[in-house]
Amino acid sequence: MVRFSILAIGIALIVASLLVSLSNPSSQQSPEVSMDAATVINNKSLTLDGQVKNVIILIPNEGHESPKLPEEQRLINQPYVPDNLIVEPGTSIVWFNGDVDHDHRISMTDENSNPYFESGEFPFNTLSKGIVLNDTGKFNYSEKDVNQDDPDFVMKGTIDVIGSNNDQSSNMNGSNTSNYDTVALLMVPAEDVEKHVSDLQTGGLDLVSQHVFEDLRGGEQQTLLVLGSKDKSVGDIETVLADISSKLPYS
Repeated sequence: MVRFSILAIGIALIVASLLVSLSNPSSQQSPEVSMDAATVINNKSLTLDGQVKNVIILIPNEGHESPKLPEEQRLINQPYVPDNLIVEPGTSIVWFNGDVDHDHRISMTDENSNPYFESGEFPFNTLSKGIVLNDTGKFNYSEKDVNQDDPDFVMKGTIDVIGSNNDQSSNMNGSNTSNYDTVALLMVPAEDVEKHVSDLQTGGLDLVSQHVFEDLRGGEQQTLLVLGSKDKSVGDIETVLADISSKLPYS
């Protein structure tokens, strides 16, 4: 009976500990910071810490194409790159329109499906209006009516804002790995990647990570670039990205 009582007490303590952990999100393990381009392709996600204050999400060329159509027209496996972004409060988000000859607009809602942000329309090779996400929670953004051949197709992406903007240090594991004020993404043909990377570096952007993949449309090799900047303004980065994007064969 004594052994049974001790075992019962032990089980009760473990259950109580688990209940406390589940009721207190801050006690749960934070996600690992990952700026790996392969992770963006394979897991459709990018996780950044509080050192990053600006993120430029890519709308890739053919991002408006529906995967349900008989002939696959997309180049990459997500309409926004990354499809899911994880950041800390106080991060500013903008979208770079790399979808040739297509205007886009972003509509964002909070986790209760309440309207939170509207970008307005912005054309190819430009940045959207930005939004600073000071509130924690999961934000969904989307765009409808982008494909006349599949009227039901909706471009969708998510942003998870975790942690507290009152914290003095990052809430995420591996928080010292970012080391950039701004992170951006860009897709270029693999055969020309060295030239484009050289031009990006000349423009003041660092190559953080790259990953070669076969595109969905023709099976040709493309390269996803994760880029970082420590001091350039978002406007200056837009100029650098637009210069590269205008020279890509997608255009």
